Amino acid sequence: MNAVLDLARYLLWFAPAVAILPAGKLLVQYFQLSSYQFGGFFRTITRQRARVFWPGLALTLLSVLFTFLASLSSGWAWWLEALLSLAAAGLIILSGAVIGFFSYQERKAKKRLVITPRIKRLGVAWLLVALIVSAFLRQLFVMGISALLVPMFLPLWLIIAAIVMWPAEKGIQLLYQADAKRILENYKKSGLTAIGITGSYGKTTVKNVLASILAEQYPTLASPLSANTPVALSRCIRDELGPQHRYFIAEMGARHPQDIRVLSRFIKPALGILTAIGPQHLETLGSEDKVRETKYALIAGLPPDGFAVFSNDGRHVSASYRRAQVEKALVGEEGDDLWAEDIVLSPEGSTFTLRGKDGLRQLCETRLPGEHNIRNILLAAAAALHLGVSAAHVAQGIAQMKSVAFRLQASRHPRGYITINNGFNTNPAASLKALEVLAAYPGRHVVVTPGFIELGKQEEAANRQLGRDMAAVAQEVLLVGVRRTQPIREGLIEAEFDENSIHTFPSLTEANRHVNQAYGEGDVVLYENDLPDQYS
Repeated sequence: MNAVLDLARYLLWFAPAVAILPAGKLLVQYFQLSSYQFGGFFRTITRQRARVFWPGLALTLLSVLFTFLASLSSGWAWWLEALLSLAAAGLIILSGAVIGFFSYQERKAKKRLVITPRIKRLGVAWLLVALIVSAFLRQLFVMGISALLVPMFLPLWLIIAAIVMWPAEKGIQLLYQADAKRILENYKKSGLTAIGITGSYGKTTVKNVLASILAEQYPTLASPLSANTPVALSRCIRDELGPQHRYFIAEMGARHPQDIRVLSRFIKPALGILTAIGPQHLETLGSEDKVRETKYALIAGLPPDGFAVFSNDGRHVSASYRRAQVEKALVGEEGDDLWAEDIVLSPEGSTFTLRGKDGLRQLCETRLPGEHNIRNILLAAAAALHLGVSAAHVAQGIAQMKSVAFRLQASRHPRGYITINNGFNTNPAASLKALEVLAAYPGRHVVVTPGFIELGKQEEAANRQLGRDMAAVAQEVLLVGVRRTQPIREGLIEAEFDENSIHTFPSLTEANRHVNQAYGEGDVVLYENDLPDQYS
């Protein structure tokens, strides 16, 4: 009998430790969205203080309440005390599940928490840390102390668990990466060529255009969507790359100074493309000069007989072109290695003549909107021509290329208005191009935006300039978020934009509701940038 009662008391004591797992689901999602980087996770916790800490506080109050109610049965019949202790333990765990459901609403998440093997390992470590803390606290023999302290410091136990697991996770990543590297090197011996693409923006489009062109003549594999990290590329190589492939195109992203260097040593591309350098991820990279040095690591990592393609931007990329010591091509302006002329733009795409200083002249047609996409196409075309693709097949691949999801992706709503989804582009240069595309459409122009993020000290000035730029094109502006979008509003007003045509909404859901009610045939709605969940 005493054994049953002791077991019930133990379960009650450790119930808060178990309950923090379902209660902290939102916190785990934020850690995953931060790419398991502690710096980004700490910034998210600071930014989302209310959302992060209320689940722990709520669970603390309920755990203390149920533990206190169970303690009132002390001295009653042993079976009744055991029953009430078990009931209290169950209610604490159930409370954790309910709190987790309301704090993390999966249907509203833009990018849902993915229960990967790493997340499972983190969950086990998190539970063990909480149980160890509970066992230590039990030595104090103070009833309810575990119910008070374990849920209250819920984020701390997750951070400790992540720190404890970091060496193991790093080891697992290196093993997977080593296996992927072995596979890649073996296929290279059979004739596979690896291509790396990086840049502040445009890299996904260039990757997809190049894949479309190369696939006209050769079996080609490109990394999927925006998979541009060592883990994502390792998964792509291990799961999808085969002996039939002649080319592997790897998109390379950077949020930290060493990211491209690490990726270049991993992939070892023979051909590199540098699309653009601009103010993006300044929160972690610091300055545009640091962005330039980070991106240039791709070119510096090419072999002596490698080939590099650059966009002639007259600034950072052009300077990188002059610096490169390998065979190279510059595209964009007349007289470069490759350029476009006779450009005819329309909202549905464009036509142009592909010209080269070697006498190349090839008529091309694309469904990608905007003049900036022609420059993206030039980068892909220069790489393909160097690899031996004929001009006719280049043109055919360009014509086959479809719009990239969330990058100026146009569609018509059942109510009649046109939407242009540019939700994935989050930098000033890409926004200017998006506004140019919007201006090409006839009708009333509407912009829905939360503004820029991760621009560090430049963020406020960039958002104010965004307001001025939108004022020249839009007739109505829908701002998502009150505090964050204040600089955009100020920029709009500075440009003498009608204040009655500025509408501010607390979330994208409310903004979309207004769009569906207010707009119809003849309206064009540009969605410029979309905040990830940890910024919403």
